[in-house]
Amino acid sequence: MIKIELEDHQFIEFDEQNRLFFYGSNQQMRQQLIRSLKRFGLKKALNELEEVVYGENGLEIYRDNQLLNPKNIDFLFVQDNLSIYKEVALTKGSLMAEFLKSFGEEVAVNFQLEEIKNHLLEIELIFNEKLAQISNNISSNLTDLTFDDLLKNHVFLSYFDSRHDFPLEMMDANELLDEYVKLLSEKLMRHPKETWLILVNPASFLTSERIQFLLESLEQIAEETGLLKVWIISNQVLDFPHQLSDISGTIILASDAYQMPEFSDFRKSIENHYPEKLEMTDEVLCQKFYEIVSNIGIKPSITGKASRNMVLLKVIDELLGFDDLPFSVKFDELSTAEKSYLLSEN
Repeated sequence: MIKIELEDHQFIEFDEQNRLFFYGSNQQMRQQLIRSLKRFGLKKALNELEEVVYGENGLEIYRDNQLLNPKNIDFLFVQDNLSIYKEVALTKGSLMAEFLKSFGEEVAVNFQLEEIKNHLLEIELIFNEKLAQISNNISSNLTDLTFDDLLKNHVFLSYFDSRHDFPLEMMDANELLDEYVKLLSEKLMRHPKETWLILVNPASFLTSERIQFLLESLEQIAEETGLLKVWIISNQVLDFPHQLSDISGTIILASDAYQMPEFSDFRKSIENHYPEKLEMTDEVLCQKFYEIVSNIGIKPSITGKASRNMVLLKVIDELLGFDDLPFSVKFDELSTAEKSYLLSEN
């Protein structure tokens, strides 16, 4: 069980899984969750203004009633093109910087650096021979080229495709996802540490195909390492083939946070409250759920052609304790029992 403070003594709670989806209509709760995760990830004490928000005890996140220490967790936020670029670029603390820094332990690299050092000594001798022609008192000293110097001042990254090289900063996030995933995997293998990757509104900067690639790749890394937790916080449902196991990993942000049960229990509850025998396959029911998840817990006035999505929506609303939705619909496609159910009052 994870418990995250949104504001002073106000928490959101949910069962932990490797992959969690946060959907729903409550924009304020979504932003508070993102804010708390980002602030926790800074690993610094709160200032006075922040203490007004989170209280004197500071921002608290619990796992199974144990207070978490942010220093024991790495946080990665993927929320726009820049957040992908920064990790693939050679910036301080980035995944790429840490990857290239690991080369400093390579025997071949250190051998070549020694060769460079010897060449610099030879150049220094030439300089001093020339300087002796004008002064008996002045000499030159060339500084060693260290591995850190090499990375800081002599390495520049570019992106090559079938046409030519591009500056890395010109590349779209969709083009850099392969490198991002490989760098993350390599980092967790090299330095095993629990890592939370927070993916915020990915549909705003990634295509549906690349979102699917990213989520499948991250799922594989999570299974292989046991270290990665992926949280997708989105204001719209992703155009992505959700798995049956995603049901229990979905938290609906409405008037409160509602986590769905395991799929078998989820289906059984739907069947027990559906106005007639539920004929949908597991896969279709899963798909239909994600088609209506953004409307759970709100009261839209739904007009137009009714479908079984609206029946499913009403069933889930009732299971979660919400009042009836004010339907104004045409009844094409629906059975008599489904029509009657939509118009009924509790």
